[in-house]
Amino acid sequence: MGITVTATQKSVVSLTPPWIRIFTGDHVTLTCNANNSLQDNSTKWFHNGTISKVTTSHWDIVSATIQDSGKYVCQNQGLYKSKPVYLEVTRDWLLLQTSAEMVKENDPLDIRCYGWRNGTVQKVIYYRNDLAFKYSYENPKITIRNANLNDSGAYHCTGYLRRLNYTSEKFRITVIRFHKSKHHWLQFIIPLLVVILFAVDTVLLFSTQEQFKLVLKIQTARKRNKP
Repeated sequence: MGITVTATQKSVVSLTPPWIRIFTGDHVTLTCNANNSLQDNSTKWFHNGTISKVTTSHWDIVSATIQDSGKYVCQNQGLYKSKPVYLEVTRDWLLLQTSAEMVKENDPLDIRCYGWRNGTVQKVIYYRNDLAFKYSYENPKITIRNANLNDSGAYHCTGYLRRLNYTSEKFRITVIRFHKSKHHWLQFIIPLLVVILFAVDTVLLFSTQEQFKLVLKIQTARKRNKP
């Protein structure tokens, strides 16, 4: 008899380096992280809806081209398809890179002002909705550790590359509100009920012991009063 494997979780696509926006000629590796299969070549990859010839858990794009842009989805044996990851490959002097286009509230977000052919970018200024919010002379990468709704907006950066000042295109980043479960109050009610029940049991225990002692005293007194 054969064994039927039921999908219970999704595969997950991750990027190394983590940037979803890169230049032509850059190297990026896509990984299907949730590959729990013991079989080799058991991963399915989809690029813009078309199945790829790549069947390993890692997909190496050694020198990216414009044609590599688009939606990537993977699926490992016994698992559901992953959520799509969108990769943008472009040409420019300066690029605002980000680790995600949409990020959950309180999750970290990395952004970087990236120069063509990995050129050194200096005197970097980051803008959100055309308002400057961060300056860095040499380090072109910053991390927003706990993103909130106010961090949503159109981002771009300016910086000096080969002694010339450049401005990147704008890119919109959206922070999604974290919705708590309708039953999140249970995490407070249940421990409280446990404490209350423990207290009630303790009171009943002491009450029962006192009643038992009283009964013993009455029985002892009756025995003494017998002729």
